[in-house]
Amino acid sequence: MRQRVETTVVKGLRVLEAMAQNPELCNLTALANECGISKSNAHRLLQTLEACGYVTRDAATRTYRPTLRQWEMGRRVYDRLSLPTVAGRHLAQLSQDTEETAHLSVFDQGQVLYIDKVDGPHAVRTYVSNGEREPAFCTSSGKAMLAWLPHEELLGVGEMIQKFTENTVGSLPELQAQLADVRARGYATTSGEYRLGVTSFARAIKTPSNKVIGAVGVAGPVERMSLSDPERYHDALARAVSLIETDLGFPA
Repeated sequence: MRQRVETTVVKGLRVLEAMAQNPELCNLTALANECGISKSNAHRLLQTLEACGYVTRDAATRTYRPTLRQWEMGRRVYDRLSLPTVAGRHLAQLSQDTEETAHLSVFDQGQVLYIDKVDGPHAVRTYVSNGEREPAFCTSSGKAMLAWLPHEELLGVGEMIQKFTENTVGSLPELQAQLADVRARGYATTSGEYRLGVTSFARAIKTPSNKVIGAVGVAGPVERMSLSDPERYHDALARAVSLIETDLGFPA
């Protein structure tokens, strides 16, 4: 039996997401058009959201904006996640050991979602923001996690494959071959697949039953990282992931 979906709730969430993602969508007409609903429907939803404290209205300009209520809820959920809390100090040590940007991510809907990062000390470095998403099929963190995920999820990612650079993986069979190498080596690496000039290494964080719960990666400019011994990054990543898994309570 199909699960019943409350369409009013869906529409309300869609309005909140649209407002959070695009600050230009601040008036009734723009929001209605973006969400594919009528102006009267949008008006009722906004009135409800305003009454619940998620939206505020400027009477003079007749515009709307989201309040910090969404951030407050997200912060509370985030604080209950053990992974960022446990991984934080090891992420900082990884950045110190490699002198490059270290980041923590999870797999979400075929993408890599970055949930924490520590910038490297160099003025020229790679930049990633918490909450940023990147395709899983052409990033080292994505491949590190995909290598251990169920086959059904890999098939879904295969449908997303597209070329970002000349180095981007071009097909599902090619990706599958790369993931076999990742499982054999224990880590993933990419160079210029999503962004030209960026080299990255990553390892998955797994439970004792090989269930993926995230990935740790390190990335920097290809010109600088190519001058260093790759084992430096491999060893530092392996050490960081091992310590994170130990602190999470997983046996060695």
